[in-house]
Amino acid sequence: MRVTFVTHNELGLACLNELVELGADIRAVFTRTKNEDISDQTDLSAFCEREDITLHNIRSVNNKEVKKEISSYNPELLFVVGWSQLVDAEVLSIPTVTALGMHPAPLPRGRGRAPIAWSLIKGLDQTALSLFHLVEEADAGDLVGQEPIKITNDDDAAALYNKVVEAGKVLIRDYYPAFESGMVPRTPQDESQATWWPKRKPCHGLINWNDSPREVYDWIRGQSDPYPGAFSYINGRKVTIWSAQPPTNENVLARPGEIVYIDGDMIGVGAWEGIVELSEVQPDGDKRIPAARLVTDYQHEVGDSFEAARARMR
Repeated sequence: MRVTFVTHNELGLACLNELVELGADIRAVFTRTKNEDISDQTDLSAFCEREDITLHNIRSVNNKEVKKEISSYNPELLFVVGWSQLVDAEVLSIPTVTALGMHPAPLPRGRGRAPIAWSLIKGLDQTALSLFHLVEEADAGDLVGQEPIKITNDDDAAALYNKVVEAGKVLIRDYYPAFESGMVPRTPQDESQATWWPKRKPCHGLINWNDSPREVYDWIRGQSDPYPGAFSYINGRKVTIWSAQPPTNENVLARPGEIVYIDGDMIGVGAWEGIVELSEVQPDGDKRIPAARLVTDYQHEVGDSFEAARARMR
């Protein structure tokens, strides 16, 4: 089938590779102009050069000239994967069969933004990657299929992102042959079950040490690579927390935010009735370091405390 693909991330690239393996006629790929604010942006030039596919760098798929370019390839299928902008009706009408998107949540639950981060922040033990027909409303089109994804206690954002990429490969392998044979599944979403997740910005990563150890741990792992990271302040210095250890159920009375101890490369920090062990941190303006070096190299001490979130927000 004639395929045109719009993407800027690793999930899209993985799907493109699967489509090539399955013999799809990929007419063109549209990607974003380089943007440092996009956490998961992937360079598609090597893939397109290897496969002799035209690559377009664009800012918006809804631009009049971009619409003409897409139309010129006469696609049967238009994929829009990992693209944060909504696609307008004129673009959706271009493919002769359908326009398809992917969203890493078990739609209709988890519509909206930052689904990987929210799945971890909420402490979910399972999510899914949904393949669906695009409509003008975000993530609301009929479902083609879903691939379940298990979330383990050790998964951080990078690990879950990799699972999403693998799920994308499975969905392409499962459903593209059906498209080729003229079968295009459509299962309407149950609107009564729909939920929405809001957009996240880097400033939203501020840690609240008054949360439980489990909540703080999920907060940290949900915003690790490739995202900007959870953060806190100690003696006026911003520190990004890149990783922590899964907490135990042991109750420990400690002042929230207090550095309670050093254990090898880690430090134990007080939360609500427990401890969170931080593994890797990054003081503002410096490189990533083992957490214990905050004490050994940065003149902080056991007994010093990270600021309360409420104090910083004031």
